[in-house]
Order: sequence, then structure tokens, then C-alpha cells
Amino acid sequence: MDDDAREAIGTVLAAIGGILERGGVCSTEELANTLGGVAVMTRDAGSQYHNRAAYIGSWAIMVKAAAEGPPQIN
Repeated sequence: MDDDAREAIGTVLAAIGGILERGGVCSTEELANTLGGVAVMTRDAGSQYHNRAAYIGSWAIMVKAAAEGPPQIN
């Protein structure tokens, strides 16, 4: 998967997180944490899944960043 596709999927997941949060299903942070857990489980499933785990982990980080919002400058 190229970087543009990876970034696009992360962006869509962040948007879905916002929709789920507004709908009261789960918080965007909860979605990020779930994706992070899936990344760890995928990595632990075997070396043949390490690339897949890296993609999922990067999506978890993108969703977490969306949940936290822009950095606050004091």
C-alpha cells in the first residue's frame, strides 16, 4: 500500500470516529485504542503479519491524533 492510500484510510477512520462519537456509540479515543489493540494482536500473530500490523498501528495513531485535536499553544 502506498503512503497516500494509508493516509486516506487513516483520515476516513478518523472521520468515522467522529461520527461514532457524535452518535454516542463510542468515543474517537476508544476507536483509536481499539485499533491499537488490533495492531498489537496482529503483530503478535506472527512475522508474516508485521506489515499489516504497522498499517493498523499507523491508523490508530491518526485516529488518536484526531481525538486529541490540534496541539494547544500557550
